[in-house]
Amino acid sequence: MRTQRIWILPVLAGIYFMAGKLGLQVAVVHPNATAVWAPTGIALAALLILGYGVWPAIFVGAFLVNLTTAGSVVTSLGIATGNTLEALVGAFLVNQFAGGRNAFSRPVDVFRFAGLAALAATTLSATIGVTTLALAGDASWRNFGSIWFTWWLGDVAGAITVAPLLIVWSASARGGWNRAQVVESLLLLTILALTSWAVFGDTQHRGFPFMSIPALVWIAFRLGTRETATAVVLLAVVALAGTMQGLGPFGAAPPAQSLVLVQSFAGICALTALALAAAVAERSSIEGLLRKSEAEHRAIAALTSDFAILWRFESDGALTPESVTDGFRDVTGYTLSELVERGGWPALVHRVDRRAVGRAIAVLSAGLEREVKGDVRVLTRAGEVRWLRMFTRQFPEPDSSGARRLLTAAQDITDRKRSEEVLARHQVVIRALSTPVLRLSERLLILPVIGDVDEHRAQQLTRQLIEGIRTHRAKAVVIDLTGVAQFDAMAARHLVGAVDTTRLLGASAILSGVSAALAHRLVAGGIDLERLRTAGDLQAGVDEARRLLESEGVRAHPPQPPRAVPGMKRPSSAPGAADRR
Repeated sequence: MRTQRIWILPVLAGIYFMAGKLGLQVAVVHPNATAVWAPTGIALAALLILGYGVWPAIFVGAFLVNLTTAGSVVTSLGIATGNTLEALVGAFLVNQFAGGRNAFSRPVDVFRFAGLAALAATTLSATIGVTTLALAGDASWRNFGSIWFTWWLGDVAGAITVAPLLIVWSASARGGWNRAQVVESLLLLTILALTSWAVFGDTQHRGFPFMSIPALVWIAFRLGTRETATAVVLLAVVALAGTMQGLGPFGAAPPAQSLVLVQSFAGICALTALALAAAVAERSSIEGLLRKSEAEHRAIAALTSDFAILWRFESDGALTPESVTDGFRDVTGYTLSELVERGGWPALVHRVDRRAVGRAIAVLSAGLEREVKGDVRVLTRAGEVRWLRMFTRQFPEPDSSGARRLLTAAQDITDRKRSEEVLARHQVVIRALSTPVLRLSERLLILPVIGDVDEHRAQQLTRQLIEGIRTHRAKAVVIDLTGVAQFDAMAARHLVGAVDTTRLLGASAILSGVSAALAHRLVAGGIDLERLRTAGDLQAGVDEARRLLESEGVRAHPPQPPRAVPGMKRPSSAPGAADRR
């Protein structure tokens, strides 16, 4: 980096020197003061692009220009100091308050650049330079004002026309040109050059300066900041060339006045065109961000929900759909206009859920809640009922008319709902099969429980037990828990309730296969195990049940086979049984 800086310094000093010599060729009021001073723009652009470290090149270039023109070493040092300070202060102010190298991206920064760098900072060079010449006796104090104004105006024109051209072209291009853009750019620049020469090349001084402005404005509006800065320099060069030859609307004035007029014209055109180009660029950037933001929000909405709807509250309280995302038609079959024609949300929501949806809208309209959610059935255009999970909340701000709005995001959960319904039916069947009430003998039932037991299953178990006792007029029931893995506290309470219910029905319940974990769960739940009859395993439980039945005078006979129907042959129990009768 240091090696590159060493090469940059002499190159920059040489460019500054050559531009300064060209500018002093048209010096009128004083050999060291000219209304055409491009080095100011070169120095300002160099400091903004390359950094403050290149200031020695500016100082050397300015010193050599004045030393080889009409000044002494002392006056040349003073003028070089003023030129260098002008560039440093201008670059500092632009970096701090006008966006630095991005000063031509926004209109406000363009005006700040013009006010700080072109109008304010340039007073340093003019003041220090003219004062140095007056103190050295190279300029008359009587002409101080005219020399100062000419000097200052030349610096202003150089800063506002040359610096933007160098700054915007030093930035990397955001995109390539296609053939149409190249043709349009060349055509507009050609039109600008022709109209400018038609104005400033008129030998009769009948041209009007503003005739070249439409082409400049069109370039600023259609093309970009780079092309606009180029067009500004092109217009300034053509206007200056014609005026120096005594042509155009400013050519008839005395040389000193004509240069002031043409540089003022160029500066005003530059400021106007650059501000317009920045406004167009800023608007395009904002539109691009809005399009990107809209695309991102649509993508997010597509990922997080199947579609989204923006609703608007009307003055009469009605809710009208304002906009929908692309997925709305895929789910409902409706377009936005079709939904509005059908009457809005009442045509979409299933009649069963319209009252609930109406209540939710009323809650949101009254401001009682900022967000509501729930599952709603809708009727598609094809007549199909689909389930949607709706999340609706108040939109952050009212629209331009002051109307409040709602934003709804919806997920199609139809398949999930259908799967849940099928699963619920299967679970009922599975639970019924997993807790069968078996009749072991007269008045003795067995209820084997397998799998996890939660509150819902415990309630089902109690119902099946009661039905079995009533159907078989049982006096003893063995509830076998050997196959139970999980048993929560609430289910344990329901189990105790089932035992108490069994006692109220006149039967005795015996729990068999109670594991240590289950016993711990029952004790931890505050259940008194002394209230329960328990057995180590199923066989022990059956034996205990039979003893209970015998003690009550009930014999536990095996279930009797069904009686034979008259006219039907009873099947034999073994081969040859009929022969033994």
